Amino acid sequence: MLKLMGKFLSNIGNSINLLAISKLDGGNYNIDSILSAIKTVTDWCLRIGIAMAGVSLVVGFIMYAVADVDRKQHVKQRIIQTMFGIVGIILAISLVNLIISLF
Repeated sequence: MLKLMGKFLSNIGNSINLLAISKLDGGNYNIDSILSAIKTVTDWCLRIGIAMAGVSLVVGFIMYAVADVDRKQHVKQRIIQTMFGIVGIILAISLVNLIISLF
């Protein structure tokens, strides 16, 4: 089995060497294009994160409605953690936007 794993890892190492890029062809990159790309990625992450948090909140509220007395505190804690996650996402995006505005 170790021999098989060694052969597998060797094959992966050889394929990684084939993918090595020695120089970057084309492209005219400047600080504005990089900041634009970062802004696009952060906007995309914000949309996905808020959508997932919304789904998590809906599921949490449904679980809270149908949970028995012993599980209500656990579900309530999960809802609170989800809300802290939403605040964290917004703060992270705000920090990125603040850094971008400095340039």
